[in-house]
Amino acid sequence: MAQSISDSQTTTQPISLGVKAAAFFQSLATLTLLLLALPINAAIVLLSLLWSSLARPFQPSPVATHPKNILISGGKMTKALQLARSFHAAGHRVVLIETHKYWLSGHQFSHAVDKFYTTPVPEKDPDAYTQALIDIVKRENIDVYIPVTSPVASYYDSLAKPALSQYCEVFHVDADVCEMLDDKYAFSEKARQLGLSVPKSFKITSPEQVLNFDFSQETRKYILKSIPYDSVRRLNLTKLPCETPDKTEAFVRSLPISQEKSWIMQEFIPGKEFCTHSTVRDGKLRLHTCCESSAFQVNYENVEQPKIREWVTHFFRELKITGQISFDFIEAEDGEFYTKVSTFKEHN
Repeated sequence: MAQSISDSQTTTQPISLGVKAAAFFQSLATLTLLLLALPINAAIVLLSLLWSSLARPFQPSPVATHPKNILISGGKMTKALQLARSFHAAGHRVVLIETHKYWLSGHQFSHAVDKFYTTPVPEKDPDAYTQALIDIVKRENIDVYIPVTSPVASYYDSLAKPALSQYCEVFHVDADVCEMLDDKYAFSEKARQLGLSVPKSFKITSPEQVLNFDFSQETRKYILKSIPYDSVRRLNLTKLPCETPDKTEAFVRSLPISQEKSWIMQEFIPGKEFCTHSTVRDGKLRLHTCCESSAFQVNYENVEQPKIREWVTHFFRELKITGQISFDFIEAEDGEFYTKVSTFKEHN
């Protein structure tokens, strides 16, 4: 059940020093580990290059029945490289793009990539980004554009879709659907309207909405999530209410809740977590994978969960979606599956 609560005065506080310090040391530790692994990685790369150079003349070139020119964004991401390799192996030509900041992405040197371009950052200049896409599509005679994006950039690809669709097929959701999927409250409300299982949810635009909420009538705890993507606080699963009213108030007022940056207060449902990734065309499921969630976002193994497949199939069919969509699900103790969020997540 998704509901709204009346608004009132808002106060905000900056991110605590503890959170900033933790993020700093986590980054430092990651850089140290990468530096230690550098000699091993360099040796593997050199051996791979040598083997590829020796073996390539003896490998037949793939030929597709109807070869296409495919444009893939998100060139720095492993999933973009995997798509490039898959299309290349099927006999298609791949052009890879990334923003100017990542101009040195190693993926551009893959044998699966024919051309590599950089573009403006879409968040900073959406019009320049759209025009850059159009220029590349026209120059390379692109047939299909497949965005592989971060949660933020996916919206700008949906904005570019109408203009870009005049020159090629854009395998991506429309802007209104993208906005709904990226808005945790709007997504929960849409799923609820379609008769699908979602946790009880409330849209929050001021701390007072939480502080005045009657938790005594609830059987489960609640958690707060920022509706706009928040890379720092998205993993904070503080359960509400806290041990005391004072602790609850201190936590809630530490969050940047406002009319401009709304949050969702959502029922916390304990259980086993799953994540999915689906490729959909005109509401029909074409490819689908489901796996148990991984804290490191690298250890995935496909598992069959018929109830989850039924959930996503119904959702896509009703909205006639085209694109690549990810969902997070949780299996409650009673065996019911609830979706927590939908997004274009980088781990897929």
